[in-house]
Amino acid sequence: MGFKKIDKEYLLTDSTVNVYGFRLLTSGYQLSEYRKNPIGYYMHKRDDGVVVRWEDLTVKGDAVYGKPVINTSHPRAQQTIEEIENGFLNAASVGHIVVLEWSDAPMYKLPNQSGITVTKWYNRETSLVDIPGNCNALTELY
Repeated sequence: MGFKKIDKEYLLTDSTVNVYGFRLLTSGYQLSEYRKNPIGYYMHKRDDGVVVRWEDLTVKGDAVYGKPVINTSHPRAQQTIEEIENGFLNAASVGHIVVLEWSDAPMYKLPNQSGITVTKWYNRETSLVDIPGNCNALTELY
C-alpha cells in the first residue's frame, strides 16, 4: 500500500502561549495554505524525509485538529505506527511557520506571555514529536 491512516485525532495547535513565550492565534491560521501540502516529519527532521501527511484537518473552536497518515515507505514507518498505536507518540508540533502578521500589543497578551502574538500565519509542516512546543498539542490517549 504506501500509507496507513491512523484513526487518532491530534490537536495540532491552539491560541495558548507556547513554551517559547509567544502564541499563534487560531483565528489567524490560514488552514487553506497548509492543506495544499499537509506534510510532516518525525521530530521536525526534514532531512530524514516525509513520514506523515495530515488528513481530516479541521478547526473546532480555538483548536486545529488532524489525523496522521503514515508514509509506509519511510524507514521509520513501522516504528512510528507502533508508537502511535501503543500510546507512546501522542504529540504534534507545527513547524516552518510563515508569519504574515504579528502584534506586540498588550490587548493580545496572556499571562506568562513574553513574546509576540502571531495574528496571521500558516505552517509548512506538522511533525510528530515526543514533547510539543504547545503543551496542548496532544491526541486523546483513551
